[in-house]
Amino acid sequence: MLTIYDLKNNVMLKQPDFFKLVEGYDSFKGVSFVGSFKIIEKELLPRFKQIDLILGMEDQKTGKNLDQLLNVSNKVKQLLSLSRDSDFLDRIENQTLNLRFTKDKLFHSKYFIIENNTDFIIFNGSMNLTKKALKQNHEMLWMYEGKKNDLQDLKIYEEHQKLFKKNFEEDSVDYLDRKIINNLYGKTKKQITAIIADEVVDKVQQNIVEVNPDDIVKITKDADRKEETYELHPETVQKVAKQLFTEKGNKRRNEEKVREEVKKIVYQDFSDPSQNRVIKASTLYPKPVWAYQDNNIIVEDTNTNLFHSLEVNSDIVSEDDVRTFVRIIESFKLNKVKDESHQALSAFIYLMTAPMIWKIREIYRKSNFSKSADQIPLSMVLIGRGTTGKTLLVRDYFKKFTGDKSHSLQYTEINDGNGARTDKAVRFLDNYLHSQRFISPMIVDELNSNFLHSKVALNAIKQWSNTIKGIHNVNIFAMNHNAGSKEINNLEEITKRVYYLSFEAPWLPSNQQEINYNMLINDNNDHIYRYVVSELNKHLVHLTGEEEANLIEDYLSLTKEILGNLLKKYGYYNRLKNILGANYDYKIDRNRITWKMLILDDHYEHIAFTDGDDKYFHVSKAIFNDFKANGYENINQTLDNYFNMFPREGGIAIEQYGNGMRLDIDKFDKFIGEPLIRKHYERIHKDEKQQDNVAALLKAQVEQNKMMQEAVEKLTEQKEQENKKKGFISRLFNR
Repeated sequence: MLTIYDLKNNVMLKQPDFFKLVEGYDSFKGVSFVGSFKIIEKELLPRFKQIDLILGMEDQKTGKNLDQLLNVSNKVKQLLSLSRDSDFLDRIENQTLNLRFTKDKLFHSKYFIIENNTDFIIFNGSMNLTKKALKQNHEMLWMYEGKKNDLQDLKIYEEHQKLFKKNFEEDSVDYLDRKIINNLYGKTKKQITAIIADEVVDKVQQNIVEVNPDDIVKITKDADRKEETYELHPETVQKVAKQLFTEKGNKRRNEEKVREEVKKIVYQDFSDPSQNRVIKASTLYPKPVWAYQDNNIIVEDTNTNLFHSLEVNSDIVSEDDVRTFVRIIESFKLNKVKDESHQALSAFIYLMTAPMIWKIREIYRKSNFSKSADQIPLSMVLIGRGTTGKTLLVRDYFKKFTGDKSHSLQYTEINDGNGARTDKAVRFLDNYLHSQRFISPMIVDELNSNFLHSKVALNAIKQWSNTIKGIHNVNIFAMNHNAGSKEINNLEEITKRVYYLSFEAPWLPSNQQEINYNMLINDNNDHIYRYVVSELNKHLVHLTGEEEANLIEDYLSLTKEILGNLLKKYGYYNRLKNILGANYDYKIDRNRITWKMLILDDHYEHIAFTDGDDKYFHVSKAIFNDFKANGYENINQTLDNYFNMFPREGGIAIEQYGNGMRLDIDKFDKFIGEPLIRKHYERIHKDEKQQDNVAALLKAQVEQNKMMQEAVEKLTEQKEQENKKKGFISRLFNR
């Protein structure tokens, strides 16, 4: 917010209305970056009889060295943005409006001298003449209000007038030569472009603007060093510079050829995209274009090209809409050889959050919780192998779901081919992300798998995540990743900024698929998307403490809550509740497969159990012995890496020790997705049980034989005793 310190009265003015402070004054002098000519037209021209303004340098990109001179396209756009009944050009012609820009060194000063015949105000500080600076940004100025007949006041007035006179007359040149004004009235865009292009060439050829050869070298060599400087200069500026100057910074001699080439460059920048191989970014914005202003989502009416607030009533979503949505998610389970419905649902939830990602990032920055905004990914990548559903999602489901009626945008279109260089694609995405206006997701199909390994792209991804503030969109990509491709970039610095979702399972034969996806495509619409995004915006504008805490814990939590309530309303919540809670995690999914293959390839040789313990199992460090041949030199580090693959909250990894690790059997199997270790445990103990049973049987047989032998022996002994007794009696009685 604007804060001004009044030096004369020693008081701090908080959130003052800048233009109310200057009421009653008729002359405006100053140095400032101007966001557009609209602010001059709407705010300055009606208030001041005389305006002398030097267009300074913006803090971000637009005003970099020589851009003001060479960006012919921008000059034309500024002029065409003026209202038809504007007196802007008339004021330039009669010199009651003088616009100047740097002649040599850039202006970064921001100061204003506002005056009338008797009084003046001087402002100095950080504020530019932009809508954001006046109304939104944290800006600080000091002001000195004085009278011209006061000797003490006169001193500061004269010093600032002297400085401005030097800046205006010696250090700057006309932004637009008033001699050409008459030629601009009633002209077409192409004619205006030709006039402005000629004026720029004249400024260079006639040395009206002093050009530093070193600056030209920097610009003209940008194309060869995009990873360092591609963001500093618009592409048109680079092309114009190359036509006007050699790479050493010398002016080219063939002036007529230079004029024609500069015009061609600007004509192409404004031309019909269907006539060119490279399509302009403005024609590729998702339709309808969603933007954001004053806490409201605004949508472009494609018939009038005017914007209006997004209005959503409570009945916009029908039961049929919810049923179709649920069936789309379920089709990724019932129509595939492996259940990938979790990935599909997470992709839709991110898509519904996409327009408000920027606002959630702002909440992270202002929150007292210890999470930073760069932990919210600005890109989502659907990774597939062949026909596994990634293109189906972005082309047939996402576009209709968001109301985007434009054609399916391919990576080759934004990069002028599918080559290894990613400069153009990055610049295209960068321009859209820095629009400070649009919130529609940029959906791009068939992303080159090299993109996520490119130094240019990776630097851009990190820069976007770390530096972009305010209103911005997100990128959604679909990428084919075959077995022979490079490994997915799984570094932490990328995975926290790019949300990966993997689609690898093939579809079942059509006659075995339970859900007709063609019907889903036909029934799909943007009702749920509009409703959820609208509700999400309402919550984020007036966030409760509990909602903020949940949001910091999981940036998708509020979206899931809104969607969950919608599913409950129509009785479909139970169909998706098992996958609605936790977000799909690509890294965990990869780790799951990695561990499964480790165990299976090892054939359980290094898996062990403790006698009498059916809860835990042990993995020996020796399982990693063969990894050295694959580039793993440090077996202890490998042990650490594999132990840390398990999510801590899962309770899988119990302890790590010198020769291995101890893991929970059932929790490990839940992580893997099948009873891998439990079955192995039962198989081993089944064999052991069988062996024990045989041993017991043999032992029982031995005991039985022993008992029988003892019984026979006893019986024999008894017989002998009886015979002995019988013989004695017989002898006694003489029988």
